[in-house]
Amino acid sequence: MDRATQNAPKGRVASGSPLRTTATSCLVCGTATPERVLASRRIRDLPENQLFGGNLRIVECEECGLRYLNPAPHASELAAIYDYDSWADSTNANPVLQDHFERLLRTHQPGLSTVCEIGCGVGDFLARLESNGLTVTGVEFAEPAEKMKFKGRAYFGMMEDIDLSGSQFDAVCLLNTIEHLSDPPAVLEKVRAALRPGGLFLVRCPNSDLFHFGPYKWTVELAKFVYHQRLFKSGRKTGFTIAGFQHQHLFYFDKRSLTTMLGRAGFEVKQLSTVDPYNALRARRALASARLAEGAIASLRHILGYLGLGPELLVVASAR
Repeated sequence: MDRATQNAPKGRVASGSPLRTTATSCLVCGTATPERVLASRRIRDLPENQLFGGNLRIVECEECGLRYLNPAPHASELAAIYDYDSWADSTNANPVLQDHFERLLRTHQPGLSTVCEIGCGVGDFLARLESNGLTVTGVEFAEPAEKMKFKGRAYFGMMEDIDLSGSQFDAVCLLNTIEHLSDPPAVLEKVRAALRPGGLFLVRCPNSDLFHFGPYKWTVELAKFVYHQRLFKSGRKTGFTIAGFQHQHLFYFDKRSLTTMLGRAGFEVKQLSTVDPYNALRARRALASARLAEGAIASLRHILGYLGLGPELLVVASAR
């Protein structure tokens, strides 16, 4: 799980007043580019979309391939859709992933000393790096200062409004955060300015290619949709997503769109992978507990990772 809560979504559901939305456009190509709708009806009845009257859609720019919500949640509604108590359960707090992230940082950046994580939550990963001798800095949207687990400096607020240009970090991490940002290109430029020459940038986000891969879409995704519709008609809710949709995710990156955006911001991609050790862990745990369907899907996702279709994109890039 990333920052999205797995509990019932918050918002003005009971009052019948949907949360506000705002029209968006491709941040890469501009306002005039045509769009292709990737998911509308399939996600309309999901509880997180019902908060917005079922109006949120995943679209794709026909010019550059960037995928995003249009319409998207209005900025004034962010407090209504984030559950800050769920941060402690972040996927990035998993020791298996933390081992993987730290290994990548130290392998690609010998002499690693200073690390900044944008979207650090309560700082689980930074606390680990700090205990291993690194100087850490965290940036987080809200201000859960009393919950922070590291002692280094922390900035609170939207990254789009925070200035880190005077910094010279050895590495910056954006782990399951870039999809939440309202203006990823602007934030990437700020990250570039905050890194020392040759500094390392570690980015992880959902891989939307999986959810639009034909065989997966017409088997796993279709089965989830049918199951959800059955529960929805009986007044019950499901805890899974369809088409990778989450109302907190404003962007739905694939390899092409993410690497293009990184290149435009002045980064050189050194490594890209969709093989995620967390999927292997989930598969083993589910199968050991006789949760066969969950184990089968996790195993399939792990295998698809070797074909570039795993559920998570992990990119190691360096500042040019």
